[in-house]
Amino acid sequence: MKVAAAQIKVTNNIDNNLKKIISYIKKASLKKARIVCFPETSLIHNKNKGTLKKINFNNYLNKVEKQCKENKIYCIFGTNLLEKNKIYNSAFLISSKGKLLYRYNKVNLFKKEENKVAAGKTNKIINTEFGKIGIIICWDIAYPEFVKNLSKKGVWLIFCPSYIKNYGRELESYLQIPYVRAFENSCYFVSVDSANKECAQYSVICSPSKIIRKIKNKGGLIVADLDRRKIVGLRRYYNLV
Repeated sequence: MKVAAAQIKVTNNIDNNLKKIISYIKKASLKKARIVCFPETSLIHNKNKGTLKKINFNNYLNKVEKQCKENKIYCIFGTNLLEKNKIYNSAFLISSKGKLLYRYNKVNLFKKEENKVAAGKTNKIINTEFGKIGIIICWDIAYPEFVKNLSKKGVWLIFCPSYIKNYGRELESYLQIPYVRAFENSCYFVSVDSANKECAQYSVICSPSKIIRKIKNKGGLIVADLDRRKIVGLRRYYNLV
C-alpha cells in the first residue's frame, strides 16, 4: 500500500490550514496513496483558551471527513482542542469512508507544553482494512517503551505527526530517531514535520533497514509503497511474533 506524508506550513489561521489539508488530501489521492499524514497541530495551532472556545471544531472535522470520503483516502491530522477547560494536543484518524476512527491525545508532552497542554492518558492500536497501525505525536518518539508497546501488539506501521522546533545542537540527534524506532520495532515509521522555518522541516518514511523517502527544508508531499508482508516475515525471522 502507498502512504503519504504532507510537510505543510502550519499557521494560526485555521481556514488556511484547512485549505492546505484539503489540497494535499487530493494530491495524495492522485498519487494512489491509501493514507496521508499531516503535521502536529496542522489544523488548529492555537493554544489560547479564549480563541479555542469560539471555534466550531466539528464544522472543520466534517469538512475533512467529506474530503476523505470523496477522495477515498485515510487521513491523519493534528489539532489543539479545548475540552472541559483543558487543552489537548490531539491526532485524528479519518477513514476513506469519511468516518472518525480514532482520536489520540498526546501523552508525553515536551517541557514547554506542560503549562498549557493537558497530557493524554493512553494510546491504543487501530485496526484498519490494511492491518494494525499506530499513532504517536512528536515528543512521544523520545520514549522507546511507549512506542514499543504498539509494536508488541502487532502494529506494523506507525505515524508520528510532529512540529519539531529547531533548537540547534539537539536537532541532528532527534532527526535520527524515526529510523531508530523503525529498526528497533521492526516496523515502518512515518514522521511528518511542518514546513515552518522555526522547525526542522524534515519528514521521513522509514523501513527497518533504510530511509525510503525524505523531504527537507521545503513544503511538499512524499509517497512510498510499503509491504506489510516484509514486516511480518522480518518479525517471524527474528522470533518477534
